[in-house]
Amino acid sequence: MGLIESALHPDRKRQGNWQRFSREVGGTYIFEGPSGGDEIHIPFMGHRLTVRTQTEGRAKRTVMSAEFSNDDLQFKIFGWGGRKVPEVDRDPYLNSEFPDLASRVKVEFNDAKKLTSFLANAGLRESVLEAPAYFTLEARPASLSLDNRAHGSTDYGQITDVDKLHAAFDLMKCALHGLEAIESVPEQRLLVAA
Repeated sequence: MGLIESALHPDRKRQGNWQRFSREVGGTYIFEGPSGGDEIHIPFMGHRLTVRTQTEGRAKRTVMSAEFSNDDLQFKIFGWGGRKVPEVDRDPYLNSEFPDLASRVKVEFNDAKKLTSFLANAGLRESVLEAPAYFTLEARPASLSLDNRAHGSTDYGQITDVDKLHAAFDLMKCALHGLEAIESVPEQRLLVAA
């Protein structure tokens, strides 16, 4: 590969933009991280958010993740990146509880009450609605992750645009705040008079 081709290679663009994003959010850019590729490590709320590229077959995608112990609530929120979810495909739960989200996202979940608490955060809903690209926000028992695997992505399957990385980071921060808020609310217990 020649000098000009090397300088214009899509991976060079991604690396430069990831380095810029890392500086802007107070993170650390690592050329050869534990995943084997470039990573960004960002400290936030006692967690370490990691931005990396994940490869599945020939497809690549950008993943932002944080370890978070969350055994009760598990969900996937699929953002449509500015497109509207067709009326017939809208989720009945979202239509009844959060009609503003029903037209922009789809959701899978295991606990409606906790998801309602999570989505009650106005800042989180605003971040979801303002997300400029397709995304999947997923809470599993030991982690929270955000990636661009829903429907498609840009720039050879990776997020390289600094503004889109900031939007993903804002959404991830709101999601972590929301999960922390749910975890800090004690379970309601009924007191029985003796």
